[in-house]
Amino acid sequence: MRRPLIRFCKSPPCVLVETRWLVPRRFDGFTPGPLILLRPGASRALIEHEKVHVRQFWRSCGLMGVLYLLSPRWRLRFELEAYREQLRHCEPPAARQFARMLSRHYHLKISEEEAYRLLTAPAA
Repeated sequence: MRRPLIRFCKSPPCVLVETRWLVPRRFDGFTPGPLILLRPGASRALIEHEKVHVRQFWRSCGLMGVLYLLSPRWRLRFELEAYREQLRHCEPPAARQFARMLSRHYHLKISEEEAYRLLTAPAA
């Protein structure tokens, strides 16, 4: 059995753990606070997405998790920021896949088209 790969990052301060366990079923990465859990073989784009969540955690003085769980508005805001960063490290067609994820897996009550429009809109 392969042992988890553990790495420490300075920017943002966090710990990356590659593991087959602890990551929710329909995702390849999960970030509780300053801990990034990734399935083995995660792309750089996904790692950058998860690092955005760590920055959000630090920026919110640790309140990001509570805001994320309790408010669909905040959840959308957090995920849009993270997916936009991930998109910077992917080919443009990935925006459709990310829009599908946003519309189906985050309990946001938005359509795939609305998610795509939000993802690809110029940053305000």
